[in-house]
Amino acid sequence: MSDDGFYPDINVLEKNRDVEGLIRALNNDDYLIRKEAARSLKKVGDSRAIVPLIQSLQYEKWQSKNTILGTVREFSAEALGKLGDSRAVKPLIYSMNEDDDVEVRWKSAWALGEIGDSQATDALIEALKSSSWNVRENAAGSLGKLRAIDAVEPLIATLEDKEWRVRKNSVVALGKIGDEKAIKPLLNLLSDEDSDVRRKTIEVLANMGDKAFNPLMDLFYQKDWYIRSKAAKVLGEIGDKRVVEPFIEVLSKKRKADRNRYVRGRVVEALGKIGDLRAINALTDALDDDTIFVRQKAEEAIIRIRSLDYSGEFTQFSDGSISFNYPVDWIINTIVTHEKYEGHNPHLSVKLTIYKKSDLEDLTFDDLIKIWDEIFEYQNIIPTTQNTSRMGKTNAFFMMGESMDTNNVIIIVGYMLYEIFYYLHFTIKPNVTDREQEDIDLIINTFRIHI
Repeated sequence: MSDDGFYPDINVLEKNRDVEGLIRALNNDDYLIRKEAARSLKKVGDSRAIVPLIQSLQYEKWQSKNTILGTVREFSAEALGKLGDSRAVKPLIYSMNEDDDVEVRWKSAWALGEIGDSQATDALIEALKSSSWNVRENAAGSLGKLRAIDAVEPLIATLEDKEWRVRKNSVVALGKIGDEKAIKPLLNLLSDEDSDVRRKTIEVLANMGDKAFNPLMDLFYQKDWYIRSKAAKVLGEIGDKRVVEPFIEVLSKKRKADRNRYVRGRVVEALGKIGDLRAINALTDALDDDTIFVRQKAEEAIIRIRSLDYSGEFTQFSDGSISFNYPVDWIINTIVTHEKYEGHNPHLSVKLTIYKKSDLEDLTFDDLIKIWDEIFEYQNIIPTTQNTSRMGKTNAFFMMGESMDTNNVIIIVGYMLYEIFYYLHFTIKPNVTDREQEDIDLIINTFRIHI
């Protein structure tokens, strides 16, 4: 029988946010009712419950034989963490150190971080030595939330913890504290056996920015290809343009260390993220790399850099055979699947038609240019610009002229990859604006054929 004949419906009390009723239930003779009351107070989150929750957190040895009471203390610790009241700090420290239930200890460590009171720092540092990895993990996380500078050296020590969750939380904590002393120890974790630890380490080093730049460059010039590739990835995330020239140099060298496909792939990827136009030629050469990994990264990097030049918003058209970026306010339609496409800008001042030709027989790239010279002459278009280029294995030519009949500007851009030929036909009304020219450049610069 419950005390005073009080048989509370915890769900109703929680729904009605009856904090007084839940506090009373927290002292009920029925341990199951206490457990549910603590759980509900964790959800309701009312400061009136601080003292009762502290009382229900108190541990006595006889309670170790009752798992339900352990759950009461566990929920009480969580509720105190969410309430964030400093009155709970000392009781939680005691609970973290002395409770026999490991769930209560690690949730107390977590709660101390949520409260964010620096008086818990020393106790959390000591908890990094706990025999329970759950406690060590949450102590590390809480020290990060406290931005506890005194915890830097102890956290560095835990980077060698046998449990990956502890290492990961320590990495995150060191990132939040931001002390330079952590950089070199963190660099060692770029080759950690756990992918989550490596990922968090990359994020933390990237966020450290300039502080981590020189140590990462030193790491990049080591012999181990795996370390070099990881360093390149982080340097790309940092985005410091000081790395552009050294990375371009790597792509141009033939040394064995620089020919590793993962190193080259991450260097290419980094150059794309940095977005410096100086890298375009080196990235274009990388389109002919022996490995598909590097070629794909090079294509993505070039598209990214070209797109960064564009001042407006854009989206991507892709049907599997071709892809290109175009302004969001344009209309692009497929007329004949994989064979013909039409598009235009909102004012119809620029119209685009894309054709595919695959029945070229023995026609060469130079033959195609001569054919368009003849078409221009036949259609009374006076040519003003003509040039050719190569991007990887794709040959391209650009022709621009003015129609003597309509005064429209005509642009033809042809792309030939193996036996497949696409050409883009732009019809542009006179006096094109700078924005309209940007739209055209975006489409041309990002056009790709996929085989």
